[in-house]
Amino acid sequence: MLAEHHQQTDILLAMTVEKRKILEIQPGRTWLIILDGQWAYEAPPNHHAVPLGKASIGLLPLVERPRDEVESEARAELGPTDPDLAGPVRFVISTGLSAWSDHWISHTLRWVRPEEAELFADLLHKIATAQTAASQRTQHAARKLLKEQGLWRPLPDRSKRDELRG
Repeated sequence: MLAEHHQQTDILLAMTVEKRKILEIQPGRTWLIILDGQWAYEAPPNHHAVPLGKASIGLLPLVERPRDEVESEARAELGPTDPDLAGPVRFVISTGLSAWSDHWISHTLRWVRPEEAELFADLLHKIATAQTAASQRTQHAARKLLKEQGLWRPLPDRSKRDELRG
């Protein structure tokens, strides 16, 4: 009885909810979608819509592709009244720069445009100062981006850091 009720509810929701697939993330598996005018992530196994803020790592495979390609593909599916693509792009970058492996951090770093460095400066500083799983090469790339944009804040030397800790 309860299962039948859930099935009927799912059917009613499917009839009343406007869902459009915008960007395939993992071929045949996951999508960035617009659900009733809001960005969401369509997740396996049952392809339920997850609000973008809870999609977390599910969107990271996008950074393995060039950002311009991903944005172009998504924009081709967007209409004039659809939400701005900047939100999901910022979410992907923030998630990737906060990731647990150099693979995701380094790929995401390639997505950050110079004019966006200030927006992600705190995360970039964590990467540049070895506070993440980033490799030395990725740390240097983050530091370079920060320096080029005039955002680099070097850590105080060890003795000053010890003084600050008390």
